[in-house]
Amino acid sequence: MPRLLVAVAVAALALMLAAQLHAQATPRDIPDSPSWMPQPPAKWPPPIREPPIQPPIRPPIPPGRVLYVELKGYIEAYVVDPVDPMRYPGRTEYFFRTVDGRRYRLELGGAKFYLCGHFTSYVGTGKLVVVKGYLRPDLVLPYRYHGDYVLFATEVRDPAYPHCR
Repeated sequence: MPRLLVAVAVAALALMLAAQLHAQATPRDIPDSPSWMPQPPAKWPPPIREPPIQPPIRPPIPPGRVLYVELKGYIEAYVVDPVDPMRYPGRTEYFFRTVDGRRYRLELGGAKFYLCGHFTSYVGTGKLVVVKGYLRPDLVLPYRYHGDYVLFATEVRDPAYPHCR
């Protein structure tokens, strides 16, 4: 039995060697397609060129200058330290998303509030607010979860104020 296995292995090896030698001896000038078929161009198909997606163009604010604005939008919150008890747990950053979709980091220090309820009833609930203040370039956290500017609020009010329902 072992002699039979050795003989089969030697025969298989001889066949593989013969096939390799035959493949090397075969001429390579055989065309891939018949001569009557037209050849496709070198680059097939031509690439489709779509214009790149451009972000909305906003004029930059030079450093050290401010732009006074009055924006309508929604206040959102982002919890900075949800777990670490050694720092201030639950420390929150506020963001302001305008009606047209722009997003700014919101600084509320020194702002006057004219709201129909508590401030937390406006955070993340989709209630519309009007923020007066000024924009400055964000030099601390540029391009993180928001735009390039910080909105320093001087006044936050409900559009329905003082006629609250």
